[in-house]
Amino acid sequence: MFAGARERVGADSVEIEVELPVSVQKLKEAIASQFESARSLMEFSRIAIDNEFAIDSHVIESMQKQSVIALIPPVSGG
Repeated sequence: MFAGARERVGADSVEIEVELPVSVQKLKEAIASQFESARSLMEFSRIAIDNEFAIDSHVIESMQKQSVIALIPPVSGG
């Protein structure tokens, strides 16, 4: 979790259980369902899988044990 998502969830990382295959959009919905405080960020947040952004329609077929999924909310600044 980064920035506003980390603040709303209260943790740097969380575990979400979803059945594979799963789309990025469904993963975001699962996060919002488990962490209501972060729901409003989901529409504008991006998901990165192993340091590469994934679009909402991308389907995650499988995960390696060491894979990292990052939720990156919108940020502001100069």
